[in-house]
Amino acid sequence: MEKAGLVTVTLCQMPFIIERIGAPRAVVVEFPFSMIYGHPGDRDMQLRILGHMLEAAETIEKPGTIIDLDYTWPEEDFKKRDWFPDEKPPWMADQDKMAQMLEFIQNGDPME
Repeated sequence: MEKAGLVTVTLCQMPFIIERIGAPRAVVVEFPFSMIYGHPGDRDMQLRILGHMLEAAETIEKPGTIIDLDYTWPEEDFKKRDWFPDEKPPWMADQDKMAQMLEFIQNGDPME
């Protein structure tokens, strides 16, 4: 898409993966999985994160630039964990899939 002139911005939770795959532009917010925009219903936070992504699309000129947002997940939310699903996502429940994912992160070619 970038080669065709379409600007892309990746929103991610794990900057080491973005560094590995070489996304053209990235915004990082280290929130829990499935909560990357914040708590469900927290429209203000969701709009702030979206605003950071739009700003990154306009301002990042150097490929591979990663902007780490200075948001932290509330510690008390980690303790109560009521937002976390009871079942693991399929890729986490299967040891072979986990091994494949880790292998790709360490050695894979994202252009394949």
